[in-house]
Amino acid sequence: MGLLRLIYSLYKGNRVNFRLVLLIFVCFIAFSEICKADNTKMKRTVLIVSGHVRKPVSSIDHMGAQSYAGIFEYEFNDAIVRYFENKSHQVTGIRYDVVQTSRNIGLRERVEYANRITPDLYLEIHHDAAQTEDIEMAIQAGENSPLWEDMSGFSVHYSENNPFPERSKTFAQLFAEEMLKNGFKPNLYHADVEKMMCIDRLKGIYNRIDPWGLYVLYNIKSPAVVIECGTIVNPHEEKLLSLEDTRLKIVHAINRVLVKLFDIK
Repeated sequence: MGLLRLIYSLYKGNRVNFRLVLLIFVCFIAFSEICKADNTKMKRTVLIVSGHVRKPVSSIDHMGAQSYAGIFEYEFNDAIVRYFENKSHQVTGIRYDVVQTSRNIGLRERVEYANRITPDLYLEIHHDAAQTEDIEMAIQAGENSPLWEDMSGFSVHYSENNPFPERSKTFAQLFAEEMLKNGFKPNLYHADVEKMMCIDRLKGIYNRIDPWGLYVLYNIKSPAVVIECGTIVNPHEEKLLSLEDTRLKIVHAINRVLVKLFDIK
C-alpha cells in the first residue's frame, strides 16, 4: 500500500506521466506474483503415511503385526503419524500431507495418490515383528528371556529399484544416525534370520530388492523410505514405544533429517 500511495502522490504532483505510473504499477504486481510463485515452489512436500490398513482393501493389504499385548500395528503407526498434523510438530518450509489408517487407503491407492501429487519425499511409518516360530519360542521362555534381544530395535528401508535410490538412501542414513544419537538400537533380525540385504549393520539400513521387495518402494515415483520405529512383538520394546516421550523422539528425529535433507535454514 505504501508503494501505491507513492505512485499516486507522484502522479498528482505531475512529476511523472500516466504511462510511467502505469508501468510502475504493473511491475509491482508482476513482482508480487513472482514472489508468491517462488515461495510455493520452495515449499517441500512430504507425504507421511501410516503403514497398513484397518480393513484390507485388496489381496495385497493387511492390518500389520500384533504387539505382544495384542494391539494391531496400525495403532502404533497412527500414534506417530498424527503428530505431523499438529503445526507444533511441523518444520517451516515443509508441507506435510498426512495419511492415517482411518482413511483406510490400500497399497495400490496410496501409490496412485503419491504418484499423482509427486511429493519430494514419501515416508511410511511401521512397527516391526518377527517370524511366528521365534515369537512363540520367546513367549514360552518368558518375558525375561534373552531371545527377545534378537527381536528388537529400529530399521530403515529403501530400494535401489526406486527411481531415486540415492536420495532415499540419504534420508535412511541420516535418520538412522539421529535414532542412534537418541539411544535406539538397530534391528539386525532381518539380516541374520531372514537374510535380507542389510547395507549397514551399524545403522540398521536395508536395501529392499527381490525377493524382499516392498510394493511402495518399487512403485512410487518419488524418493521413498519405510521406517520400522521399533519391534512391538518384544514386550519390553512395546512398552517403550507406547510412551509419548519415545514417540516424540522419533518425530523430532524425522524433522531434523528433513531440515538437513532439504537444506532448510
